[in-house]
Amino acid sequence: MHVNQKSVSSQTHRITYTHIKTGGPRICFMFSGLGYTYEKPLLYYVTMLMLKREIDVVHIHYTYPKELMTQSTDEIADVMMQDIDLVLQDVLSHNNYKNIIFAGKSMGTIPLIQRIMKDEAYKDAVMLLLTPLLIRSELFESLLESTHKGLIVIGTRDHYYNESVYGLKTKKMHIEVIENADHSLDVFYSPSDSLKTLQTVMSRIEMLL
Repeated sequence: MHVNQKSVSSQTHRITYTHIKTGGPRICFMFSGLGYTYEKPLLYYVTMLMLKREIDVVHIHYTYPKELMTQSTDEIADVMMQDIDLVLQDVLSHNNYKNIIFAGKSMGTIPLIQRIMKDEAYKDAVMLLLTPLLIRSELFESLLESTHKGLIVIGTRDHYYNESVYGLKTKKMHIEVIENADHSLDVFYSPSDSLKTLQTVMSRIEMLL
């Protein structure tokens, strides 16, 4: 396994990313949340699961002000894609991957749902949507139109939870609703239940790999 820290630039943007290579034919691009980074439990163990299955991993290291979240869904997606596109182009132009997986957490699901899932180039990619911002109507409507294979995970105490989430279930898109879990998928005051939640999510993801 090799870990490469890289950066890529355009005339207006510079973004860094970590590329963990296992030598396998598949890759998972990961989009973190605003404050939920790759060292936090959910994304840390998703990374470990990918590496266990010999799937290369790319962590994209973007940072944005909290004020970005006050903008429209499409404006947020456009801002983030200026960075994300640079990484996707750099990685995919220098490597020959047969399958692509995308994993987004919270804010990281916005460009994933609004841009990448609508891109014909990624029509066969597997989508892992971890605590998506379902109360944003644009995201919910985009997911209704999607035919991607994937998984949506959200807790009932997440402030972005929408009880209509079950309407997104299809033969290809699975839904996992965690009772009493918050936006970090933690069950408040219950470490054992929080760990069980983490194990459940990893099991559901592994079934898709």
